[in-house]
Amino acid sequence: MAVEDLALLEEANQQFQGFGLIRSANLAQTKKGDPFYNLSVSKGAKEIPVKVWSDQINGREDEVKQVLQEGKIIYIEGDTSTYQDQLQMTARSFRPMQENEVDLNEFLEMPPEPIESLQQELEQAINQIVDPLLQEIVSSIYTRYKKPFSSYPAATSNHHSFVGGLLYHTVCMVRLGLDIAGRYPAINKDFIIGGITLHDASKVMEYTNHIAPQYSVPGEFIGHISMSSMLVDREVQRILSERGDNAKLTKLEQEAVYQLQHCILSHHGRLEWGSPVEPKTLEAHIIHLVDMIDSRVNMVERGLKEAPEGEFTKVFPLGKLYKPMTDE
Repeated sequence: MAVEDLALLEEANQQFQGFGLIRSANLAQTKKGDPFYNLSVSKGAKEIPVKVWSDQINGREDEVKQVLQEGKIIYIEGDTSTYQDQLQMTARSFRPMQENEVDLNEFLEMPPEPIESLQQELEQAINQIVDPLLQEIVSSIYTRYKKPFSSYPAATSNHHSFVGGLLYHTVCMVRLGLDIAGRYPAINKDFIIGGITLHDASKVMEYTNHIAPQYSVPGEFIGHISMSSMLVDREVQRILSERGDNAKLTKLEQEAVYQLQHCILSHHGRLEWGSPVEPKTLEAHIIHLVDMIDSRVNMVERGLKEAPEGEFTKVFPLGKLYKPMTDE
C-alpha cells in the first residue's frame, strides 16, 4: 500500500503517492550525458532527496523545467531506497500541484515557539540596550527588516533551516548570551544583545526567499557577515545626517560602533570559517561560542529526531551521533 504522507517515509522499498515541497532542484548529467534532476523534497521537518531520471524528462524538457522549481509543490509517485545510509526516492511520475489542491502551510517547517512571542522577546531585549546610539542602530535595523527577519531561515540547510529559523536562532542566542552575561559582571550586555541581534540580520538579503531559499547575487558576492556590518555603517551615516552638517561621532560612540561591527564580523570565530576577523573582545568571543552552541544543538536535535533509539546515526556534517534509549 502506497504511503501518501511524505513525513511517513522511513525505510527503503516504500511506495509513495503524494505531495512534496521542492526545496532545491538541480539539473545534472549522467556519465553517458543523459539529463536528470537532483531534487530535495520536503514536508515539515521531513526532507528527502529525489532523483528524476531521463525517462521522465526526454521530450518534455521545457515542461519539466517549469514544474521542477524551488518553492513549488508537486505530486510525486515514486519508490524509496537507501544510498550511503541515506533514504532517497526515485520518481516514477510527477506533476504540478493543481490550484487549492493542498495548503502550502502544511509543508512548511515552523519554529517550536510562536513567531509573535519570539518577536516580543527579541524586542524586549533590544529595549534593554542602555547606550542610546547602539539602541537606535539595533532597533532601527530590526524594525526595518522585521517582516523578513521573522520569516527567513537561519541557514539553507543543517541548522534552523525552516521558516522563522532566523528569528528563533537569534532569540535562543540572546537567551544564552544574557544568561552568561548575568554570571560575569565584566560582560557588556549592550554588545551581547546588539551583536547577536544583528549577527545574521543580512541573511534576509543573502537568501532569495524564505520558503525554498537559495543564495542571492549579493549573498554570493558579499555574504551576510559583511552586509550586516554594512547595515550598521549605513545606520550611523543616517544618524549623523540627522544631527546636522559636519556632525561626527564622539570618541566613545565611535568605539562602540566599532565593537558592535566587530561582534558581527567575527562571529564565525576563525578566518577559515568565513570570519573577516577573529574575535578580539570578550563579547565577540561569547557571541561566537553561543552561535556554535545553538546551531550545534539544533543540528543534533533535528538530525536525531527520527533516528532509532540506542543506535548511532550519521548526521551531516557532524558524523555519527548516538540517540540514548528512553524506554526498555
